[in-house]
Amino acid sequence: MTDKHRKLEGVIVPLAVPLQADGDIDCDGVAKLARWLVDNGADGLFVAGTTGRFSHFSPRQNAEACSAVKEAVGDRATIYGGACDSGLFRMLDNAESLKLAGADIAVVTGPYYLSYTTAESEDVLRHVAERSPLPVVYYNIPEFVRYGLRPEFLEEMAEHPNVAGYKDSTGDLAHHLDVLRRTKGKAFDVLIGKEMLLADAFKEGATGLVLSFTNLNPQLYAEFVAAAKAGNWPRVDELQADIARIVEAYLAYGRQQPHAVFSNLMNYFEGEFERVGFRFKLV
Repeated sequence: MTDKHRKLEGVIVPLAVPLQADGDIDCDGVAKLARWLVDNGADGLFVAGTTGRFSHFSPRQNAEACSAVKEAVGDRATIYGGACDSGLFRMLDNAESLKLAGADIAVVTGPYYLSYTTAESEDVLRHVAERSPLPVVYYNIPEFVRYGLRPEFLEEMAEHPNVAGYKDSTGDLAHHLDVLRRTKGKAFDVLIGKEMLLADAFKEGATGLVLSFTNLNPQLYAEFVAAAKAGNWPRVDELQADIARIVEAYLAYGRQQPHAVFSNLMNYFEGEFERVGFRFKLV
């Protein structure tokens, strides 16, 4: 276990993963994308997250992607490594391999696949905090894990010396504001993971954002964060409207496609990357 050591803030990109022809990770492409993102305003890179389809790849492949990112950007960005898995020991193994690959922070959802009571899931997450070789960010995404994290639990764990913060992808503004209220003044940073809630979250104390669309336009989100830090709330609202239009454009695209949601997202990203000069295979 290591003490939480840095503030979690700014634009954190859940890195999309370019692929080779055989479907393995294109580590050269990952490195190229990582450098471009940091050059254009990213403060952190989240490797092996949902957008990086961590569950598709082996722990070795996810660690190789993390190594490629670390080699590409060094200490220019905080590196978050997705250690999510189905149980405690798999999570801890993932955290160890990601630490060796250069990650600064381990990100974990509650365990999944088997059914867990709330108490059982929270007990696993306490053990992760106690035994992880990296500071831990808890990641709440009920859409995929099938259950959520309680604000009361997050309030408790905000006091833990190895729990650095929280990534909220619930889409539930009331929940987000409750967590911010309960953890205010603690060494615990709250990150928002839903585009349409950015302005409300930052006005109440969120310190960073973790959004798939930051892969495409990190400058826009960096401008949003700068405006929020400056307390320029009219500009924040303007940028929130710009971000909402980007989301709506993607949703309109997705409604015309025959594929599942995630495949649609990767297809859309391929087209947008090509428009700015990258030719990445993502699907």
